[in-house]
Amino acid sequence: MNKIVEINNDYSLALPDFLSETDSLNPNASLQYQNLNKELFVIVIEEDRQDFTRKIIENKAEEVYPPNLKGYTDIVYHSIGETIKISAKTDIIDLEINGLAAKNFTIQGQTQDRISVYYSFTLVKGKEKYYQIAQWTAKNQKSLFEKQMTEIAASFKQL
Repeated sequence: MNKIVEINNDYSLALPDFLSETDSLNPNASLQYQNLNKELFVIVIEEDRQDFTRKIIENKAEEVYPPNLKGYTDIVYHSIGETIKISAKTDIIDLEINGLAAKNFTIQGQTQDRISVYYSFTLVKGKEKYYQIAQWTAKNQKSLFEKQMTEIAASFKQL
């Protein structure tokens, strides 16, 4: 069974009942859920679209990272290698989630603690914000949770 979690009357996600709320995964996340025993983790990070555009322009980075969903996704895609030793990366694919433009990619690699992990990143263009839905599990759990991670991301709704 799933539970619908609403954040600040802004968005909702349908999460498996076995996930519990936490505040220890990422200080910038508006939603953080985990199950340590099953090794499944879900966070959502919000980025104001106007702030993102302003930062891109201030840093004169428009040619590399256009101030749109593609640019936002590319920044996330390229910055992951700073914290994860990547062994495999999928291409970025275009999606539509409940009427909103979105992009998704997955990564396999090792954390700094040498733990093999599987990540799924879904980036959604909302009315005023970009939403980064980051989910991860132990690499050996990928087949167990891959479908569920896709369903979690696909349940995103802007309220």
